Amino acid sequence: MDKLESKKINHYAVILCGGTGPRLWPLSRASHPKQFINLFSPQSLLQETVHRAQKIVPSKNIFVVTNNRYLPQISHQLKKIIPSQNIISEPQKKNTSMAILLALAHIESIDPSPFVITTFPADHYIQKIPKFIKDIKKSAQIAVNNHQIVLLGTKPTFPNPAYGYILSKKTQANFYHITKFIEKPAPPIAQKLISQNAYWNSGIYTFTSETILGEFAKYQKTYYQLYQKLLDDPHNQTLVNKVFQLSPSLAIDTAISEKSQKMAVIPINFDWSDIGQWNTIYQKSNKDKNKNASLLSHTKFVSIDSTNCLIHGQKDKLIGLVDINNLAVIDTPDALLICNLSTDASYKMRDLIGEIVKDKKTADYFLKTYDQKTKK
Repeated sequence: MDKLESKKINHYAVILCGGTGPRLWPLSRASHPKQFINLFSPQSLLQETVHRAQKIVPSKNIFVVTNNRYLPQISHQLKKIIPSQNIISEPQKKNTSMAILLALAHIESIDPSPFVITTFPADHYIQKIPKFIKDIKKSAQIAVNNHQIVLLGTKPTFPNPAYGYILSKKTQANFYHITKFIEKPAPPIAQKLISQNAYWNSGIYTFTSETILGEFAKYQKTYYQLYQKLLDDPHNQTLVNKVFQLSPSLAIDTAISEKSQKMAVIPINFDWSDIGQWNTIYQKSNKDKNKNASLLSHTKFVSIDSTNCLIHGQKDKLIGLVDINNLAVIDTPDALLICNLSTDASYKMRDLIGEIVKDKKTADYFLKTYDQKTKK
């Protein structure tokens, strides 16, 4: 029997729900980002993430960390799914290190014994759920038995420069020790990393409270000291506000992963994507005989000599395609995107959003939804 079972160490899921999803504009907006959108099913990506977590831990052990502006949407989407007190609000965006420590403090306030946590981004696409559950449970066993911070890695299918890459070596134990992180390399470097059997970093972490806090104490003393302040009362909003004002703004990858000697990766066996760009959504979508795909059942289109396209239209609106190839056509009530589905074009979406938000006349087309803009 492994330590997770023999010691009855509790397992918690922490879902990080603060991103704005600019590369999926115009469906994803700063005020209603991709984690709240239904892309592949009647459920949002956030709801799907929570339901997957429920297959691993009880609902009372699931926590969601977000910022104040998304509280109403999360409370609505997760009503009666997880306890309302498990939705944790950050007073400011201070990246994933502080979000994880805030969740850790909340959990420790109800469970002072050592525990194990798996952190999930709120907006990922995952299929082959039984294999997903098996991999998460394996990660938890390694985290407890071997005192490792465990990442799930996936084998790259193409040299995607939008992902982080992981190099590793096999250990005598049943996992790979991470030797190097390479964040968002240029395509030629990404191609070389693939030949070196690198993994994509899924961003799904599993660790014990003891291990992660020990690494913060060793490599990030400021964060560790702020965590100790949070322990006084993580539910006290005045205290939390003060701690966040003093906090650096570092991703967990930068603060801990790239420095720690306790990093492990295990290859995943399920179907994973971070759904960060339109070409990724196209790849995951069902296609017709011409390899055209539509988002949601209400999208209507007729095509002539058009192939390899992704289409999203408004209800009761027909889209016609003539002699086009490899395009995303994303129509919303107030904005239309026509974008090449090539990998290079997908990365330019951030540049497009930068142009939109720097002009006061167009900024609200990203910062607000159609409903918010038309309210009088």
